[in-house]
Amino acid sequence: MQLILVAPGLLAQSQAALAATSSLASLAQLGATAHLHASGIAAALIDALGAPADTPIAPLAALGAGIDAGTDYVFAADPVLLAADRDDLILVQRIDDLAADESGALETTLNRHFASDDWRFAAARPDAWFAHSPRAPAITTTPFDAACAKGVFPYLPRGADGGVWQRWQNEIGMLLHEHPVNVAREAAGRPGVTGIWFWGGGRLSDAVGLPAIIVSAAPGRVGDLARGVARHAGGSVDAFGVAASPSHVVERAQSAGNAGATCVVVTEAIASDAAVAAFAAHWLRPALDLLERRRIDRLTVIADGNGVAARWSATPPTLWQRVTARLHRQAFAVPAAPSS
Repeated sequence: MQLILVAPGLLAQSQAALAATSSLASLAQLGATAHLHASGIAAALIDALGAPADTPIAPLAALGAGIDAGTDYVFAADPVLLAADRDDLILVQRIDDLAADESGALETTLNRHFASDDWRFAAARPDAWFAHSPRAPAITTTPFDAACAKGVFPYLPRGADGGVWQRWQNEIGMLLHEHPVNVAREAAGRPGVTGIWFWGGGRLSDAVGLPAIIVSAAPGRVGDLARGVARHAGGSVDAFGVAASPSHVVERAQSAGNAGATCVVVTEAIASDAAVAAFAAHWLRPALDLLERRRIDRLTVIADGNGVAARWSATPPTLWQRVTARLHRQAFAVPAAPSS
């Protein structure tokens, strides 16, 4: 049995807090070198599941968020802040704090504008937007994580329909520039939505070779993807709660006769040093204990933050590995972001 722990935001916390966490040091020593994913944490999860690299993320995430677009082509459509630079626009951040009425008003404006183009925007939550259409566009896009904090011009949609989509992105910028939602947000000192970032496109039928995983995931984008994979591939989704633990997840799988299953746990976003300690105590240390006792065959941990997404994978340690780890303990270090 494999256990995959996904910890969004972990690597954005202070180096002091990460270095002080002994279970992270143990993971790094058992899992050798971190495997970096330039395309972000969603791609890291797809890779850990052994699925094809071109697996479309958006239709799976939409399904996990409660939107079944059927046979439509689906993009993730993230509301973002774009800021003008000297010769480019910078993709600054996602806008994750939209209220439900703000999200609804922006969605209505965009749907009205793009109705004749057969594209429909749908927000499963204010922080989980998608766009879908019966027609598949001839474009390639760039994941948000790969373009964030960079000039957007090299990362705009390209391909036979790339010019149309770049024009649409300009139209979206003009639609949103003086939208009442943005006027009110800016008056309150909050960042406005100045663009939509499209990525991860495809149809559900394009998502093949996925395992029937058992998922317990907190609300959020990575949790949406994990839930979508489980629902699409015939796996199962368990409720996520504070009472859950690695042992509980594994025992649930074994009691259901899935002793060889892949279990995926996506934690709540880690947003403070205190949350690092809580993650280590509640999830990572117990998972390492399961690995050492050979209750699981492999432990994979995926985390991101500050432009880095990384994956560590470990198998049950040998006696020599245990002795070496105790004699040569090293503090955990955040891997360096890949160069642009």
